[in-house]
Amino acid sequence: MSNGKSPYVDLVVFLAVLLTGVVLAVVAHVPIGSIAELTVGLSALYTAYHQKDKES
Repeated sequence: MSNGKSPYVDLVVFLAVLLTGVVLAVVAHVPIGSIAELTVGLSALYTAYHQKDKES
């Protein structure tokens, strides 16, 4: 990785989103459909961020 980022950044982001979904479902009793929508939104934001990094 020439940009100095750790190779584990993608794994950490994935686990953070997964953990957030579990906490919202178990603790806050948020419907699974809402969590799915949130996850799609977060993945779109991360993809846009990741594409920006590749262009730099």
